[in-house]
Amino acid sequence: MDSELFLGLPRHLKDITDQVALGGGEPTLHPDLVEEFAQKCKDYDLICNVTTNGFLFREWNNEKIERFCENLTMASVSLDKAKVKNWKDGNEYLNTCKKLQKHPLVGCNLLIDKDLFENGNLIRMTDRLFEKGLDRVFSLYPKNFPGPDILPHKNYYLYLSTRYPDFYVDDLTYKILDEEKYKDWSRPCHYGKDIVSINEKGQVSGCSFSKDYKLKLKEPKDILKIEDVDFEDRHTCPYIAR
Repeated sequence: MDSELFLGLPRHLKDITDQVALGGGEPTLHPDLVEEFAQKCKDYDLICNVTTNGFLFREWNNEKIERFCENLTMASVSLDKAKVKNWKDGNEYLNTCKKLQKHPLVGCNLLIDKDLFENGNLIRMTDRLFEKGLDRVFSLYPKNFPGPDILPHKNYYLYLSTRYPDFYVDDLTYKILDEEKYKDWSRPCHYGKDIVSINEKGQVSGCSFSKDYKLKLKEPKDILKIEDVDFEDRHTCPYIAR
């Protein structure tokens, strides 16, 4: 996205939302741009969160991390099998989170896989993350590739959400567990309602997995046109690979 378009968005986003999340690609590849965007968000009383794989934080010194995080509300570090294959990787992950804890709130974006439901691993993993001082654990159901059957493990989620006020699930997980099915929900998901997605080309859709673009931003104020878009209700997730 053109930097002028990107950096001009907070001025107008403030009229339709109170929160912005920057995600992958990898925001830390463009630290100067993120720092300037986060400053503009702060100027307009917008919460600005970042989702990152955290790898570059391992190389950055404290001064660079502090500058990157100065105006962020939360940095969420992704955790999945691609990033944590063994205990050494797990310790690297926790060390990265520890470096960040001196600055904004730190969360974990935990991508669910079938191994997390073996021998109570999901509970043990979540316990350890909170014991290490993370502020939030956000459990995500995978899209675009097959995920595990979570319905038999509903009690895991009930237990964790009761034990930890800052254990959260994504909208898809919530719909699956609440409706107790993967499709034909009685109530629609949040597609285009409580959340919209803007990709790197300035194309706007109802969620980050959708390629059904409703709007193309040519200038920052175009984002206000989102209020006139009629997003259809979705009673199933077309991006869930099952």
